[in-house]
Amino acid sequence: METLPYQDITLKLAPLLDALSHPARLQIVLHLAKYKNCPAGSISNRLPLCKSTVSQHMSKLKEAGLITCTPDGVCQNYQLNDKNFALVKKYFLNFYEQIDDWKEIRSECKPVTKKDVSVSCSS
Repeated sequence: METLPYQDITLKLAPLLDALSHPARLQIVLHLAKYKNCPAGSISNRLPLCKSTVSQHMSKLKEAGLITCTPDGVCQNYQLNDKNFALVKKYFLNFYEQIDDWKEIRSECKPVTKKDVSVSCSS
């Protein structure tokens, strides 16, 4: 028995969910959802975290493409990337539909020994 490669949906969804996997980042997203442009200081002043920690969370969201930043003089204005949030929704709904589709046809999981499976040590 061969191991299965990661499904395409898992490869697309995982980095986006990783970027959203902290309460502070979720709070930042909810805050930005209310505004077209939001100065960085406005975001950090609304969270119980120091500015450098908020900056790290903002970088994680930006790296994942979930928020964008535009310079405004010495300030930075942030906004949600609506296009990429639509992808998060699409990918998650696709993932959920796969789980839901299998719900009614689940079978017993039979033990597999190491000799039956080729295992890769990479993640």
